[in-house]
Amino acid sequence: MPSKEQIVKAMDEWLSTEGLHPAEVGMIDELKRAGGVGEFAFQAAANLFAEAMPDIVKSAVAKARAQGKCKEWPQ
Repeated sequence: MPSKEQIVKAMDEWLSTEGLHPAEVGMIDELKRAGGVGEFAFQAAANLFAEAMPDIVKSAVAKARAQGKCKEWPQ
């Protein structure tokens, strides 16, 4: 698992994606916050979003990857 710093950096990259919906931005902000706490908090938040809002997660990832971002993760 990446370090807290790597998680926060990845979330910052994801947040720089153009055209994100406010719900997508809120989700990524929460993942960034959780990542700053640690691996367990990040995984718990990621699992929650993947289960509760899969379409928003998929949309945000697709937008980032279309812009050449988030090639490695989130997965």
